[in-house]
Amino acid sequence: MKLFNRFTPVFVLLLTLAVLGAPRILQAQQTWKGTVGGQSKDMARQAEAFLPNEFWIHVGDKIHWTFSSGDIHTVSFLLVGQPYPSNFSAGCPGFSASGTPFDGTTCVSSTPSGTGQTFDVTFAAAGNFELVCLVHPEMFGTIHVLNASETLPHDQAYYDAQAQSEQQALLGDQDALVGEAHHHHSMADMLSERVIHGPAQVVAGTGVIGATPGGQESLSIVRFMDGIVEIHAGETVEWTNNDPIIGHTVTFGTEPTDLFDPSCGPAPGCQVALDPDGALHAFITGPGQNVHSGFIFAALEGYTGGLPVPQLPLFPPTRFRVNFTAPGTYNYFCSLHDNLGMVGKVIVLP
Repeated sequence: MKLFNRFTPVFVLLLTLAVLGAPRILQAQQTWKGTVGGQSKDMARQAEAFLPNEFWIHVGDKIHWTFSSGDIHTVSFLLVGQPYPSNFSAGCPGFSASGTPFDGTTCVSSTPSGTGQTFDVTFAAAGNFELVCLVHPEMFGTIHVLNASETLPHDQAYYDAQAQSEQQALLGDQDALVGEAHHHHSMADMLSERVIHGPAQVVAGTGVIGATPGGQESLSIVRFMDGIVEIHAGETVEWTNNDPIIGHTVTFGTEPTDLFDPSCGPAPGCQVALDPDGALHAFITGPGQNVHSGFIFAALEGYTGGLPVPQLPLFPPTRFRVNFTAPGTYNYFCSLHDNLGMVGKVIVLP
């Protein structure tokens, strides 16, 4: 009885507050889970997105991202006012070890990563931070980092459901089927079922952009639409990129070391030149010749970020043309996405 009386009202109150405060302390050190990218089973459809692309967490919390697509991405946090890196292979600059803390004073970035790889970031300061992919500048999200005294609006189950919903919305988007050959979904359908007889135009990828209040995301179809072409010697095939987010290449023969710039060889006189309308134009004189378009994009408006910057020139090239002078079978691929099945063929008849 005397032992019981030692628990004064003040002691009981303090004990109660300690017990009630314990979940808050645990919550402020928890690990959240997110996903980077997503894809269909045949890898033709790529969700260029952070899933979900918005989190509310506490200072000291960690987010564990898992990369889930064959297309590479980065998890990157730049500084306010920092110019966007022009070369994703150089990082932000440099790359960070998984688990590196971010507090807004030093940029943090994963290496370009694909399916199965992971990257963790611990958030050491309160603030609202933009999450970006250095490979796909139009792919971004937001991390809201609150002090431990603030109540978080959502739990992990909510974020899991959001991620699934956003991925399904992207991969199932029917708008992206505009221009997709016969609304086919698999590489076998698009490359084997239909042969286009030249002169021909091939669409090198297409896509659509979506958004949530937390950021921007997109669907990219990484296929050559009607990618098997049958023409006669002397005719020309034209490739265009309809994807608003990512670039592609049209590559014949051996993949060059420099993927950014057009190139050809080893045939004498081989060249890739600009036509008067700004399209790149090459001549192939035989199946053994190497011809590479470099990156081709849909026409891009200069990214201003809301800042008053001068208008940029039209971003060339938006089209790539090849004239085939000799009969034969010419296989080609996208140097960036051939691992996802982005390949095609030109059959040149006499």
